[in-house]
Amino acid sequence: MAPYSNNSYPYSKLRGGHYPSLMCFGNSTMLGSIRADWMTLRGNLEGNYELRVGTLRATGSMQVPKLSGNNVLWYGNSKARCNMEIARALSFNDSFIGEGSIVCPIIKMNGSVTHRGRITAQDLTAKGVLSLAILESNDIRIEFSERSNCASITGKRILITRRPLEGLARFFMPLMDTQDLFFYVSGDITGDSVSLENVVADRVIGNDVIIGPGCRINKVIYRDHIYIDEAACVDWYEPKSDEADGELNNKQADGAANNKPADR
Repeated sequence: MAPYSNNSYPYSKLRGGHYPSLMCFGNSTMLGSIRADWMTLRGNLEGNYELRVGTLRATGSMQVPKLSGNNVLWYGNSKARCNMEIARALSFNDSFIGEGSIVCPIIKMNGSVTHRGRITAQDLTAKGVLSLAILESNDIRIEFSERSNCASITGKRILITRRPLEGLARFFMPLMDTQDLFFYVSGDITGDSVSLENVVADRVIGNDVIIGPGCRINKVIYRDHIYIDEAACVDWYEPKSDEADGELNNKQADGAANNKPADR
């Protein structure tokens, strides 16, 4: 067992082992796999070994093959290149740039989050500016404040809305570039219940689908219900067939469908 450590000074080297408490400041290099019950990172940590933590509070940068633990909080201006497997909760505050896969039951994002890699959760809540790759979660609630994007979104209940403008931003709205006020999804949005506002996407697939104001969707495939707001644009929508062959009954959205809500 490694001795108790509460300080890792600049340019320090951390030998592998178990640390009841570990505080890293400055630049640190791992010399072996580390398991820490409680860890604080304020600086840069790198190594070719796995890092296992009970609880981690981190600001700075991390580059390790794998980070696993129970509870992890990133805050400040942080960067991480690692695969994360978190058992309980994972939070991103302020500004975060990451790369690698993420698996965690509960994920919260608040601020600016840029991440390249698959994110898998059970409950995901995000507020702020997002740039994500593949997002998969049972419950997804996104409230974006500026132009944001994602490659694809899959879940059971999906809600994406634009955060209301506050303060002086409301008065300067006519002067702002509205192209920056959308959530862009280059691939599919797939879920059981899907509700969208100010979303630009190629295709939306769901059982109950609400296409709210400001949306621009190329194609919608629904099973039970669909609603298209007057201020939304859908090029094509079609009910999903229940027939065994899985064929879809096509229905093209005419001009009227783009100017008044579709039948519920």
